Amino acid sequence: MTTDLINHPEHYEGQAIKLEPIDFCERLPFCEGNALKYCFRAGHKEGSSELQDLKKAQWYLNRRKSAGAATVSDRFFELLVWLRRAEGVIGESAMATTRGDYAAFWVKLAAHVNNRIKELEEEK
Repeated sequence: MTTDLINHPEHYEGQAIKLEPIDFCERLPFCEGNALKYCFRAGHKEGSSELQDLKKAQWYLNRRKSAGAATVSDRFFELLVWLRRAEGVIGESAMATTRGDYAAFWVKLAAHVNNRIKELEEEK
């Protein structure tokens, strides 16, 4: 195996920071954290389909708009930078969100989740 010492040196690659969904979710209100959790795992967890996980995410995205649901935006920009690296509906939503628009991210995420659910249901 050839090592690329210029673009991907092993001494840095081995130290690459890997984050798990909990690294984001624990910093968010309950409904928002759970919505992200289900989006992250959609299509990746054995025994749970992408469609099922996205429907759970959709439920939490709707629930977060209910009276009494907590919201937080003070650390959003920091989270957005990391979320842009995610795949699927999370990455698409983060990339479509401007720097400080916390509310827009959740609207975009709900739209991407809804669109993906429709696609998956049509594939059945």
